[in-house]
Amino acid sequence: MHFLKLLSVSAIFLGVFFFQAPSVNGQIENDKFSVTAELLLPSGMASKPFRAYLNGLVNVHPKFQYKPAKHIYVALGPKYMYYTVAEFKVPQKTNGGMHAYGGGIEAGYSTWFSKRFGMELGVKVGAMQHQLKTDLMASAYKLNAMYVEPSLSLILASDEAVAYRWIVGYNWMGFDLMPHHLGFNTNGGYSADDFNVGAQSIVFGFGMTYYFKNQRSDMFIDDDSEK
Repeated sequence: MHFLKLLSVSAIFLGVFFFQAPSVNGQIENDKFSVTAELLLPSGMASKPFRAYLNGLVNVHPKFQYKPAKHIYVALGPKYMYYTVAEFKVPQKTNGGMHAYGGGIEAGYSTWFSKRFGMELGVKVGAMQHQLKTDLMASAYKLNAMYVEPSLSLILASDEAVAYRWIVGYNWMGFDLMPHHLGFNTNGGYSADDFNVGAQSIVFGFGMTYYFKNQRSDMFIDDDSEK
């Protein structure tokens, strides 16, 4: 159900995205330096216990980006994720969640198909500390792991310096979720092989980018300056 909601929201956004594309006035002249804020919704994949026990709520990733070549970009920035315990699916009733703090770098391919519509295809690599805590535990269980996250962004310029983007990606989190990470003393019916599958999530969401060194036009400002 969670995944279907993600698809529905993404479909609505894409409809608006392409419907509005012909009517916007923006054109990004200089995209060499930019800053982007990404707000994504993660949904557990692959690992059955991870998918059942934890519901993804947010994946936040601001990044600073530089293009050393026309179609190549590199970026870096912090990253935060939060998953809440699915209290009706866990083998022992409890509340809690998983915070993840970290950051990393990104590299990829970027192109503009027209003056207003572009695409980025990249891979994020970094490190996160995952802090898992439930009511069954005296203190949080901490895991340090490397992550890899390929992603695709579809970009629509709003004006000469601002663009919006729809993002889909896949996050390999670099660790296997085990029962004791959440304070459980039972496998909850899952086999050892089920727990030996790495934690993974598909991520959907939106972003906003500001491109530096672009002159912005505003009809209200222009009108005032002429008076």
